[in-house]
Amino acid sequence: MAKSSVAKKGLDKAAKLAVNDDGTLNPRAQSMLSRLLSVQRPVALAYVRSLRRRHPDATPEELIKIIRRHYLTLTTSGGAAVGATAAVPGLGTTAALGVAGAETAGFLEGTALFAQAIAEIHGLPVADAKRANALVLGLMLGKDGKNLIQKFGKQNGGIESMFGDWGATVTKQLPAPLVDLLVRKLRKTFIRKFAARAGGSFVGRLLPFGIGAVIGAVVNGQMARKVAAESKDAFGAAPTVFPIETDPEYVA
Repeated sequence: MAKSSVAKKGLDKAAKLAVNDDGTLNPRAQSMLSRLLSVQRPVALAYVRSLRRRHPDATPEELIKIIRRHYLTLTTSGGAAVGATAAVPGLGTTAALGVAGAETAGFLEGTALFAQAIAEIHGLPVADAKRANALVLGLMLGKDGKNLIQKFGKQNGGIESMFGDWGATVTKQLPAPLVDLLVRKLRKTFIRKFAARAGGSFVGRLLPFGIGAVIGAVVNGQMARKVAAESKDAFGAAPTVFPIETDPEYVA
């Protein structure tokens, strides 16, 4: 039997353990994806504080530009895993999870760190993993993510959510039950969208944690640049002053 055929059968079998018949992820795969799409708030704060320490004269707008450049450098360098593990030494999330696609995992957690760091500068701290998931999925889905988030914001009575700056809708305006439903909708859209882009069936394209090969086929510099661009729409103009908690010398 050809090696490619053996590999495909193995991938199919692994994917069936992660994906339900309707194309959704099973609870274990969902849990792993959720962990990759969020970083603990202290990590995001430590990252922002370390950058402020290195660039003491930078304005919020300038620091956001530095974070974007850092994110693009990390996520487009290729090779070894990147992301929060690379940006904050000692974190070790990817290794701890034992994810088969380390580079894919690195991209996801790198995007989570990027999104949450930008949110901190805008005074929108994200301490809840589900809100972090919604924020990161929204950025990666682009217009589709924005439309879904604005729809949920409108259902919650937020007229302003019909326009830009949807980051605030996700991080603080939506009540927890709506955030939970939003994450499920975003995740389902995410899987379908990128499976279609990658080509082939859901099952034939998925790694054990549910989305590895799908993302692996499309995650590149273009996607990272899209996420960076979407963040401008999600958060709007940079604030004129930093939130007090991002001060390198801040003590709670």
